[in-house]
Amino acid sequence: MRPLLAVLVLGLTWTPGRCAGAAAHRASVEARPGGGFLVKAPGYRAALGADGNLHSFQVGESNLLDDQVAISLGAFLFAEAPLKLGAMSKLTPTVVQADGESCRIQYQFLRREIRITIFNHQKKPLSYFAVLSPDIVVASNLHTGEEAAAPGRARWRDVRFTAGNGDYVEFVGGSRIWGPWLGRQVWELSKIAPGKWVEIKVKGGHGEPPSPTLEHLVTLRARVNEPNGLAAAGEPVEVKAEVENRADRELSAIVSAQISGCGSDLLQTASRALTLPPRQTASTSFRVKAKEPDFYTAQVTLMVGGKQIASAAAAAGYAVSEIRRTAPRPDDFQAFWDRVLQEAGDGPPPYRLTLDAARSRKGVTTWVMEYQGFGGKPIYGWYLCPGEAGRRPAVLYLSGYGARPVAPPIWLAERGYVVLAIDVRGNRVDVPRPRAFEDYATEGIDSPQTYVYREIVGHCLRGLRVLASSPEVDANRIAVMGVSEGGGLALMLGALAPEVKAVAADAPMFCDFGLSLEAGGWPYSEMARFLRARPKEAARARVTLSYFDLLNFAPRIHCPALVNIGLLDEVSLPTAVFAVYNLMPGPKEINPLPQAGHEGGGDQLWARKLRWLDQVLAAKEGPHPSGAAGEGE
Repeated sequence: MRPLLAVLVLGLTWTPGRCAGAAAHRASVEARPGGGFLVKAPGYRAALGADGNLHSFQVGESNLLDDQVAISLGAFLFAEAPLKLGAMSKLTPTVVQADGESCRIQYQFLRREIRITIFNHQKKPLSYFAVLSPDIVVASNLHTGEEAAAPGRARWRDVRFTAGNGDYVEFVGGSRIWGPWLGRQVWELSKIAPGKWVEIKVKGGHGEPPSPTLEHLVTLRARVNEPNGLAAAGEPVEVKAEVENRADRELSAIVSAQISGCGSDLLQTASRALTLPPRQTASTSFRVKAKEPDFYTAQVTLMVGGKQIASAAAAAGYAVSEIRRTAPRPDDFQAFWDRVLQEAGDGPPPYRLTLDAARSRKGVTTWVMEYQGFGGKPIYGWYLCPGEAGRRPAVLYLSGYGARPVAPPIWLAERGYVVLAIDVRGNRVDVPRPRAFEDYATEGIDSPQTYVYREIVGHCLRGLRVLASSPEVDANRIAVMGVSEGGGLALMLGALAPEVKAVAADAPMFCDFGLSLEAGGWPYSEMARFLRARPKEAARARVTLSYFDLLNFAPRIHCPALVNIGLLDEVSLPTAVFAVYNLMPGPKEINPLPQAGHEGGGDQLWARKLRWLDQVLAAKEGPHPSGAAGEGE
């Protein structure tokens, strides 16, 4: 019998007199005609289907799950489709187990709660969904008290869902809530990993019927009409505001929009009166003639009864292929970077590999690599090697700014790539960071020789040398990838190192420091604050930054490049990123994401990026020498 690895607890607060006649001492579990089980307990009633899923969960008079819409099975596991387990057995009077090829679920029915244990047998992650009843009207964050009208969307882990009569259920420890899915609220536990435990708790009961406010009942969305968010030269920029009124009465609203260019150049302010019919969606549009090639952001607000109840943002690019910006280029720019390349060396630095058996899996061996970076500083990374024979294409994956630990990108290795994923600051990757957060963008900024990013670029170059020398790697098929700081560093390496045959950069930093220091978010805002506090040193610091500005690297990026940028990104400003992109002479592709900020485009974007990577690194592989990866000097 396999161990059971994820716990979902459905617990209820009992109100005397509700569910009269339920057994007072424990839950009763009885087989029902056609398969499955019916459960009666002092705090709830529930039904297990013959497919092993929890099809209903009733508190008082309310069934808080809905298994009657589309593919819903109530609360169920999902992998490309809802999973039907089927093989059910009653282990004890109050424990039922359901088995399938890819997972096992065990239900333990107690007086006030249900405990569900899930183990994922398959090699891919699974998700667990609960489709809530259409009677649910309010979702609330259990930690912050924030509320949203259901169906709502939020990255809330711990949530109470309340029906119109006051019956509620609380899900604790999930991933997010989202909807409307055919008018229903959905709770999700995302990506239960193969062989990993996930623990969740759910409690429910009865309270006062909710009184949703207008903020709960009215939703504002803003978008640009162009599918990719880009308007051609001569075309107006148009922003559409959609307002959904879920109230039972008509509302009179004022929708306002402020449209400005990058750097807060206000272009237009306009307002529209809008009638919102009950239980319907209404819309209005704002059109503006752009002044020059740039990105324009619309901040849209909604007023009802003289009170602002919602806001939203949308962004559009205008004639973006014509965006032109420059940065001062130091006279010794080339000589400076030639010295960095010389210091990085032509061959690999000393390195050491330590097997991580716990993170290895069938078809992929995982190592912790330590190599000698600039100044002898140890740099750590994950080295992932697929099991296929022959030299393989490879990816150098660079960490982002701040505090997020580097996770081993096993999914890249499973696709056939040798991967070296490094922490560019020298933090270990296999143990918790000694500092939970780092903010280092101004470290050594007085001189390009002492600026922190000179050392960091050197660490990356040395990691590239290690990867190119590995016996499993086809040195003619190496790509560099990264997000934010990692994306900017990847573009720098594409300009500096001929070993780099492709670059994939998401929301890259280091684009147009002049604009980014003026209008960009953190860490640019922290850098700008630092410079304002030191006016005598600011001019010298700006000269330092010019050595690291991608506007000065872009003309040297000749390898194929894929750039992804969210049009609502307040850190890596789209205008700055397109200014760099427009200067790149090699084969290139840019992917604007109209609804994304600095977080990027999620799984769909990664799928597209991997297809691109497969195409650009599809060259014939070279011969594979004998010997396995080990310690190099």
